[in-house]
Amino acid sequence: MINKPLVSVLMTCYNREPYISEAIDSVLDSHFTNFELIIVDDCSTDNTLESAKKYEAKDKRIQVYVNEKNLGDYPNRNKAASYAKGKYLKYLDSDDKI
Repeated sequence: MINKPLVSVLMTCYNREPYISEAIDSVLDSHFTNFELIIVDDCSTDNTLESAKKYEAKDKRIQVYVNEKNLGDYPNRNKAASYAKGKYLKYLDSDDKI
């Protein structure tokens, strides 16, 4: 049986290059470790996706997804939730810290 994370941290993003690294670092710096971090990029036109992918390559708890088309804020949040495997969901904006 594969261990499921207790918490799915859901981060949606669109053109958040100046902020997303700090938001991701705030999750990774937490003392709580039983989580997955799901990042769903909503067709950013800056380097947000590239920044997120760097973290995905370094930490197996991070999964980065890219929408085929821009969904907008709340549909993108729902999309992020559809990928979650955790018992609990925690939304974290990509320009915020946990």
